[in-house]
Amino acid sequence: MSQIALPLEQIPSPERGEYLVTAANAEVHRHLLNWHDWTHHTLILTGPAASGKTTMAAAFEAASGGLCLDDAAETEDTEIFHLWNRANMEQRPLLLVSEKPVAQWNIELPDLQSRLAASLHLEIGAPDQAMIDGLFQKYFALRGLTISEDALRYLEKRMVRSYAMVHLLAQKMDALAIESKKPINLAIAKSALGFFDAGDEKVEI
Repeated sequence: MSQIALPLEQIPSPERGEYLVTAANAEVHRHLLNWHDWTHHTLILTGPAASGKTTMAAAFEAASGGLCLDDAAETEDTEIFHLWNRANMEQRPLLLVSEKPVAQWNIELPDLQSRLAASLHLEIGAPDQAMIDGLFQKYFALRGLTISEDALRYLEKRMVRSYAMVHLLAQKMDALAIESKKPINLAIAKSALGFFDAGDEKVEI
Protein backbone atom coordinates (compact mmCIF):
# COMPACT_ATOMS: atom_id res chain seq x y z
CA MET A 1 0.00 0.00 0.00
CA SER A 2 1.39 3.36 -1.01
CA GLN A 3 1.10 6.73 0.69
CA ILE A 4 0.94 9.66 -1.72
CA ALA A 5 2.66 12.82 -0.50
CA LEU A 6 0.94 16.16 -1.06
CA PRO A 7 1.31 18.15 -3.20
CA LEU A 8 0.91 15.26 -5.61
CA GLU A 9 4.12 13.95 -7.11
CA GLN A 10 2.32 11.35 -9.18
CA ILE A 11 -1.21 10.28 -9.97
CA PRO A 12 -2.60 7.84 -7.37
CA SER A 13 -3.77 4.67 -9.08
CA PRO A 14 -6.39 2.37 -7.49
CA GLU A 15 -5.09 -0.40 -9.76
CA ARG A 16 -1.69 -0.10 -8.06
CA GLY A 17 -3.26 0.11 -4.62
CA GLU A 18 -2.46 3.79 -4.13
CA TYR A 19 -4.56 6.32 -2.28
CA LEU A 20 -4.12 9.66 -0.58
CA VAL A 21 -3.16 9.63 3.09
CA THR A 22 -3.70 12.70 5.30
CA ALA A 23 -4.75 13.22 8.90
CA ALA A 24 -8.30 12.22 7.89
CA ASN A 25 -7.38 8.59 7.25
CA ALA A 26 -3.83 8.20 8.65
CA GLU A 27 -4.92 5.99 11.55
CA VAL A 28 -6.82 3.69 9.20
CA HIS A 29 -3.80 3.53 6.89
CA ARG A 30 -1.52 2.62 9.81
CA HIS A 31 -3.77 -0.20 10.98
CA LEU A 32 -4.18 -1.59 7.47
CA LEU A 33 -0.41 -1.87 7.26
CA ASN A 34 -0.23 -3.55 10.69
CA TRP A 35 -2.92 -6.16 10.17
CA HIS A 36 -0.95 -8.75 12.15
CA ASP A 37 -1.99 -6.87 15.31
CA TRP A 38 -5.75 -6.92 14.73
CA THR A 39 -7.89 -8.35 17.52
CA HIS A 40 -9.45 -11.61 16.30
CA HIS A 41 -7.78 -10.90 12.93
CA THR A 42 -10.67 -8.52 12.09
CA LEU A 43 -11.00 -4.82 11.36
CA ILE A 44 -14.34 -3.09 10.74
CA LEU A 45 -13.87 -0.01 8.56
CA THR A 46 -16.65 2.56 8.24
CA GLY A 47 -16.82 5.98 6.67
CA PRO A 48 -18.90 8.26 4.45
CA ALA A 49 -19.57 7.71 0.77
CA ALA A 50 -16.66 8.44 -1.60
CA SER A 51 -14.14 8.46 1.28
CA GLY A 52 -11.86 5.87 -0.33
CA LYS A 53 -12.94 2.79 1.63
CA THR A 54 -13.10 0.54 -1.44
CA THR A 55 -9.68 1.64 -2.72
CA MET A 56 -8.12 1.15 0.70
CA ALA A 57 -9.75 -2.27 0.99
CA ALA A 58 -8.43 -3.35 -2.42
CA ALA A 59 -4.93 -2.22 -1.48
CA PHE A 60 -5.13 -4.10 1.83
CA GLU A 61 -6.38 -7.27 0.15
CA ALA A 62 -3.57 -7.22 -2.42
CA ALA A 63 -0.86 -6.52 0.15
CA SER A 64 -1.98 -8.88 2.91
CA GLY A 65 -3.68 -11.77 1.13
CA GLY A 66 -6.52 -11.23 3.57
CA LEU A 67 -10.27 -11.46 3.17
CA CYS A 68 -12.43 -8.43 2.46
CA LEU A 69 -16.18 -7.84 2.48
CA ASP A 70 -17.58 -4.60 1.07
CA ASP A 71 -21.07 -3.37 2.01
CA ALA A 72 -20.96 -5.60 5.09
CA ALA A 73 -24.08 -3.97 6.53
CA GLU A 74 -26.10 -5.40 3.64
CA THR A 75 -24.68 -8.93 4.01
CA GLU A 76 -26.43 -11.86 5.67
CA ASP A 77 -25.31 -12.71 9.20
CA THR A 78 -24.38 -16.25 8.20
CA GLU A 79 -22.04 -15.06 5.44
CA ILE A 80 -20.22 -12.68 7.76
CA PHE A 81 -20.01 -15.38 10.44
CA HIS A 82 -18.57 -17.82 7.90
CA LEU A 83 -15.92 -15.31 6.83
CA TRP A 84 -15.04 -14.53 10.44
CA ASN A 85 -14.56 -18.22 11.23
CA ARG A 86 -12.58 -18.77 8.02
CA ALA A 87 -10.27 -15.84 8.75
CA ASN A 88 -9.52 -17.14 12.25
CA MET A 89 -9.11 -20.73 11.11
CA GLU A 90 -6.70 -19.74 8.33
CA GLN A 91 -5.02 -17.02 10.45
CA ARG A 92 -5.81 -14.45 7.77
CA PRO A 93 -6.97 -10.87 8.37
CA LEU A 94 -10.59 -9.99 7.63
CA LEU A 95 -11.63 -6.46 6.64
CA LEU A 96 -15.34 -5.61 6.85
CA VAL A 97 -16.31 -2.37 5.09
CA SER A 98 -19.49 -0.32 5.38
CA GLU A 99 -20.83 3.22 5.38
CA LYS A 100 -22.90 2.31 8.45
CA PRO A 101 -21.54 1.74 11.97
CA VAL A 102 -21.95 -1.81 13.29
CA ALA A 103 -24.82 -0.76 15.54
CA GLN A 104 -26.90 -0.21 12.38
CA TRP A 105 -26.12 -3.59 10.75
CA ASN A 106 -29.13 -5.35 12.32
CA ILE A 107 -27.03 -8.36 13.34
CA GLU A 108 -29.26 -11.04 14.88
CA LEU A 109 -26.83 -13.89 15.57
CA PRO A 110 -25.65 -13.48 19.19
CA ASP A 111 -22.31 -15.18 18.49
CA LEU A 112 -21.64 -12.81 15.60
CA GLN A 113 -22.67 -9.79 17.67
CA SER A 114 -20.11 -10.64 20.33
CA ARG A 115 -17.34 -11.29 17.80
CA LEU A 116 -17.91 -8.03 15.96
CA ALA A 117 -18.12 -6.11 19.23
CA ALA A 118 -14.69 -7.49 20.21
CA SER A 119 -13.10 -6.59 16.85
CA LEU A 120 -11.19 -3.44 15.97
CA HIS A 121 -13.45 -0.61 14.75
CA LEU A 122 -12.12 2.35 12.76
CA GLU A 123 -13.85 5.22 10.96
CA ILE A 124 -12.48 7.43 8.18
CA GLY A 125 -12.79 11.01 9.35
CA ALA A 126 -14.19 14.00 7.51
CA PRO A 127 -11.80 15.28 4.83
CA ASP A 128 -9.22 17.78 5.99
CA GLN A 129 -7.94 20.47 3.65
CA ALA A 130 -4.97 18.41 2.50
CA MET A 131 -7.33 15.59 1.52
CA ILE A 132 -9.74 17.92 -0.29
CA ASP A 133 -6.93 19.56 -2.26
CA GLY A 134 -5.40 16.19 -3.05
CA LEU A 135 -8.67 14.69 -4.24
CA PHE A 136 -9.31 17.62 -6.56
CA GLN A 137 -5.77 17.37 -7.94
CA LYS A 138 -6.12 13.61 -8.37
CA TYR A 139 -9.45 13.91 -10.20
CA PHE A 140 -8.13 16.42 -12.70
CA ALA A 141 -4.67 14.85 -13.07
CA LEU A 142 -6.34 11.64 -14.20
CA ARG A 143 -7.90 13.71 -16.98
CA GLY A 144 -4.68 15.45 -17.93
CA LEU A 145 -5.85 18.71 -16.31
CA THR A 146 -4.89 20.92 -13.38
CA ILE A 147 -6.88 23.08 -10.98
CA SER A 148 -5.55 26.53 -10.15
CA GLU A 149 -4.41 27.46 -6.66
CA ASP A 150 -6.89 30.35 -6.40
CA ALA A 151 -9.73 27.99 -7.33
CA LEU A 152 -8.71 25.61 -4.53
CA ARG A 153 -8.49 28.43 -1.99
CA TYR A 154 -11.90 29.80 -3.06
CA LEU A 155 -13.55 26.41 -2.61
CA GLU A 156 -11.72 25.84 0.67
CA LYS A 157 -13.53 28.74 2.33
CA ARG A 158 -17.00 28.10 0.96
CA MET A 159 -17.75 24.47 0.06
CA VAL A 160 -19.43 21.83 2.19
CA ARG A 161 -16.52 19.74 3.48
CA SER A 162 -17.45 16.22 2.47
CA TYR A 163 -16.05 13.56 0.15
CA ALA A 164 -19.28 13.46 -1.82
CA MET A 165 -19.20 17.22 -2.41
CA VAL A 166 -15.59 17.05 -3.61
CA HIS A 167 -16.69 14.49 -6.17
CA LEU A 168 -19.75 16.48 -7.23
CA LEU A 169 -17.82 19.73 -7.56
CA ALA A 170 -15.03 18.06 -9.52
CA GLN A 171 -17.56 16.58 -11.95
CA LYS A 172 -19.30 19.93 -12.36
CA MET A 173 -16.06 21.86 -12.87
CA ASP A 174 -14.97 19.28 -15.43
CA ALA A 175 -18.25 19.66 -17.33
CA LEU A 176 -18.10 23.47 -17.20
CA ALA A 177 -14.49 23.50 -18.41
CA ILE A 178 -15.39 21.29 -21.38
CA GLU A 179 -18.43 23.40 -22.19
CA SER A 180 -16.56 26.72 -22.00
CA LYS A 181 -13.25 25.34 -23.31
CA LYS A 182 -11.46 26.94 -20.36
CA PRO A 183 -9.02 25.56 -17.76
CA ILE A 184 -10.15 24.74 -14.19
CA ASN A 185 -9.75 28.26 -12.85
CA LEU A 186 -11.40 30.54 -10.28
CA ALA A 187 -14.30 31.41 -12.58
CA ILE A 188 -15.06 27.75 -13.16
CA ALA A 189 -14.90 27.07 -9.40
CA LYS A 190 -17.30 29.92 -8.67
CA SER A 191 -19.78 28.72 -11.28
CA ALA A 192 -19.64 25.13 -10.04
CA LEU A 193 -20.14 26.09 -6.40
CA GLY A 194 -23.00 28.40 -7.36
CA PHE A 195 -24.70 25.47 -9.07
CA PHE A 196 -24.88 23.56 -5.77
CA ASP A 197 -25.57 26.62 -3.62
CA ALA A 198 -28.69 27.08 -5.75
CA GLY A 199 -29.83 23.62 -4.67
CA ASP A 200 -29.45 21.99 -8.06
CA GLU A 201 -27.71 18.65 -7.50
CA LYS A 202 -28.47 16.82 -10.72
CA VAL A 203 -24.91 15.54 -11.04
CA GLU A 204 -24.68 11.86 -10.11
CA ILE A 205 -22.00 10.54 -7.75
